[in-house]
This record gives sequence, structure tokens and C-alpha cells, in this order.
Amino acid sequence: MSMPPTLEATTYHAMYVFGNHLHVSNGEKHFTTRNNGIVIMFKQECVSGPNDQPILVKLEYVGWIEEILELNYGVLNTTLFFYN
Repeated sequence: MSMPPTLEATTYHAMYVFGNHLHVSNGEKHFTTRNNGIVIMFKQECVSGPNDQPILVKLEYVGWIEEILELNYGVLNTTLFFYN
């Protein structure tokens, strides 16, 4: 028998994930070093004009974590990182 999903999300100010201890950005204002940065690397097809062939380029986004939420869907828990 599976459990029903909860209607509330759990908020975290810090989390240990993938070997790193991450914090939300507003919780680190009093620290001299910060651990709230995040880098996302992905590939995307881009074109420069309507007659050009698409090319695959590597793109990076660098930002900081604003909020960490955990959602419970009964048998599945998932964690969301909101970043800016």
C-alpha cells in the first residue's frame, strides 16, 4: 500500500548533497566564505539565422541557491533547488 503525497513542502537552509554542503544565499550573510554557488552545464542546438544549420554548443550557467525544497509524493521524495 503506497502512502498519499503530502500537501506541504519541507524547506531547508542547508543540505549535504553529492559530497558538498550547500547553503541558501540569505543564510550565509555572516560567513566569510560562502557555499551557495551552483554551476549548470548543458548542451543546446543553436542557429544564427533562418537558413543556417543548427550547431551543438556547450553552455554554462553560474548562480546561487535561493531556496531548497523537498517534496513528498508518497513513494517518491524529490529535492528542488531554486537558484538565481
